[in-house]
Formats: sequence, C-alpha cells, structure tokens
Amino acid sequence: VAAHWLGDRQVGPALLAYGSEEQKAFFLPRTARGEITFCIAMSEPAAGSDLAALRTVAIEDGHEWVIRGQKVWTSFAHQAQYCYVVARTDAAAPKHKGISEFVVDMRTPGITVRPLIDMLGEHHFNEVFFDDVRVPASALIGQKNRGWYQIASQLDFERGGI
Repeated sequence: VAAHWLGDRQVGPALLAYGSEEQKAFFLPRTARGEITFCIAMSEPAAGSDLAALRTVAIEDGHEWVIRGQKVWTSFAHQAQYCYVVARTDAAAPKHKGISEFVVDMRTPGITVRPLIDMLGEHHFNEVFFDDVRVPASALIGQKNRGWYQIASQLDFERGGI
C-alpha cells in the first residue's frame, strides 16, 4: 500500500497535469489498477531540504537524455518499477529554473540502488545512483526547464493526500 501511495498521490497527479498523452495512456491506468509502483528521486545528499540545490543532471543527447547524479532517502527504490526523477537540465539557469522531471524505468542500465538501513534494521529508504543512464526523450514530463513550477503543484497533491 505504501509503495502504491507514491504513484497514486504524487506521480499520477503530475502525469495528469503535465504528462504527454502517451505517458498518460501507459502509466495512469496501470497506476490506478495498482499494477506498477514508483519511487521519487528528489532529495540529494548535498542539497538538504533545498530541492533547487540539486546536482543531478540530465543532458540532451539526440533523442535521449543522459542522467548523472545521486539521490538519497528514496523510499521503496528497491521495489519500484519506475522512478520520478528531478534533474537539472540547464546548468546556466538560475537556481529555481533549468530543472526538469522524468519518468525512468528502474531496470535501465546505470541505475544502482543501495539500501539505507534504519536504527531498527528496517529497509525503506535508499540511495540511488544514476551513472550515464540513457532514457528516451519521451521520458521528460511536461516542459523542459519548467520542473520547479510543475513540482510545486505536484507537492500540493502529496501534502494534501497525507
């Protein structure tokens, strides 16, 4: 149930608002039926609670994006089939601009998930490493470099859902 919550309360609304028709057709019915799960790759070790300080990058390369970076506190990454990834797509842009969102298949080569074990020996959180992860251009959610604004509305659903 907790793993499904991420798709239902966070990724689903983001795709409804900003996703392509292809993304909506593929992800939304499967999410509603509980057939797929997501993890959210926002937080980073050096950024603290400042999402705009993220260092993970996504670089356009023809009809693909190449994602490089590290995320932390990624709930259920060890079980999720897809990941909602926030990355910087314009390094020259001001801090709150030049950020984009992607939906990434967790089976993509270059993704490494390392467990973070809590004090009780439980495993819910993970570090996720993106080492030259190639995703198709169609993985971009919404508009390139408009991620900060899209994320702000997506987080409303997360907070409201709680």
